[in-house]
Amino acid sequence: MAGDVTVAVVSAALSTSGTGTTDFTKADFGTPKACIVLVSFDSTDDTGTAVEGRVSIGFSDFTNHRCIAHQDEDASEKVDCDARKSATKAYVIINGAGVVHIDGAAGTTGVTDGVRLTNTTNTNADAPFVTVVMFGGADLEVSLDSIVTPNSIDGTTVVTTNIVQDLVFFLGVDVSGEDSNRTGIANSFGVASISSDQATLVNRSMTWTSDHNNANGSPFSELQNDRCLKLLKETGGDDWGIELTAATTTSYTITERDVSSGNNMEIYALALDLDDRGSKIGSVDAPQSGTSWTPSVALGFTPQYVGLGITRVNVENQLFTNLLAGSHAISSNTGTGEETCHSWYNEDGAGTTNTNNLFRSRVIDLRDDDVTTVEQDHSHSSFNNGDWTYTINTVNETGARKWFYWAIEEAAAADPSQEWSATQSFGGNPPPTPDSVVGY
Repeated sequence: MAGDVTVAVVSAALSTSGTGTTDFTKADFGTPKACIVLVSFDSTDDTGTAVEGRVSIGFSDFTNHRCIAHQDEDASEKVDCDARKSATKAYVIINGAGVVHIDGAAGTTGVTDGVRLTNTTNTNADAPFVTVVMFGGADLEVSLDSIVTPNSIDGTTVVTTNIVQDLVFFLGVDVSGEDSNRTGIANSFGVASISSDQATLVNRSMTWTSDHNNANGSPFSELQNDRCLKLLKETGGDDWGIELTAATTTSYTITERDVSSGNNMEIYALALDLDDRGSKIGSVDAPQSGTSWTPSVALGFTPQYVGLGITRVNVENQLFTNLLAGSHAISSNTGTGEETCHSWYNEDGAGTTNTNNLFRSRVIDLRDDDVTTVEQDHSHSSFNNGDWTYTINTVNETGARKWFYWAIEEAAAADPSQEWSATQSFGGNPPPTPDSVVGY
C-alpha cells in the first residue's frame, strides 16, 4: 500500500554499562529506517529537575550517526560550559570538565520492532533517560547527511539525497572540528518542509547559547521562522544561519545567511521522503490559560506524530538575553504513552550558575529559567483532523510564548481492494480455512 510510513516515540533509561545496550521497541513497528535520539542528564521520570545542563540531540540511519551536545555546569563561580558535535555517535553527554561522559551508537541488529542503543562509554554508570523517535514503513526513504556549510554569506550548497525529501531536520553547533569540543555554547536545532511540487519551502529553528567564563549566568535565545539553523555568538548577537532555499526531486539547496560565514563547518541533516503522507511545519503561540489546547494550525490531515521546539521567547527572529532566554525544550508525541519532553535551563544573571535539565513522559513540561515555576504542563489528549488537542495540567505563562511544530500525517489505511484479493479465486467467498481443505 502506498503511504506506509510510521513513527513511534519510545523512551527508557540508558544502560549503566560502558558497553551496555538498551532496546526501544514498539510491537509490530517493524525495522526502523532512521531515528532521532534525545538524551537529558536526568535519571528519573518525574516532576523533579536534575542539576547540570547536559543534553544531546542526534540522528542515525543505523549506518551513520550524527549528534550535537552541550554541558552548562551547575554551581560554578563563573560560567563553565562546552559544546560538541560528533560525526560518529548518535548521542554524547559531556561532563563539567568537557570530557565525554556517555556516548554510543544506534542500530537495529538484535532487536525486533525497534532500535538498540549501544554505549561505547559510560564512565560513572549513570542511567539518563532517552527518547528515540523511530521512523519506519515500507514507503519511507531517508538520507542522513553531513554538509559542509558555504564559506560566504549568501553562498549555497546543493545536497544530493536521491530521495523526494518532504521534511529535513537539522543540527548545528559552532564547533570547527568533528568529535571535538569548544568552550561556550552556540547550538541550534531546526527543521524545514518541502511541498510535493518543491515550490513551497518553510524553515523553523531555535538556538541557545551560554557565554563561557562570564561572571554571571548569561543565556541567549532566538526562535527563527526563516532559518533551518541559526547560530548566535556565545556572547549574543548574530553569527551565521542556514536557510533551505530550493529543492528538486533529488536534492535541496541551503544558503548561508546573517553576518558571518560558517567557515566550511559541518552541519547535520536527516531528510525524510514520506511518500504520499502529508507533513507540515509552522509557528504556534503557547496557551496562556484554559484546560486544553488545540492550536490553530490547519494541518490538512490527522497527524500521527507532532514535535515541538519550545522556548519562552515572545517574538520570533529577535535576540533574547533576559530570563526568557534560559528555557528550552523538545517535545515528541505519537499518542498516549508515547509522549516525552526533554528540557534544559540556564538561569539568567545567577552569580553562582544555576543550570538544570529535565526528562518527563509528558508531552510538555517547561519551567522558568530557575526551574521554580512550572510554566506549561500538558498531556496528550487527541490527534484530530487538522490539528491536535493537549490537556493542560498547569499553565502559568502571562504572555504568549513562541514555539514551532512539525507534524506527519497518520499512517495510510490498508487498500480495501487488496484486503480480500484472495476471495476472487474462491467464487467471491472468503478463502477456506485449513480444516476445510481436503488433504490439508
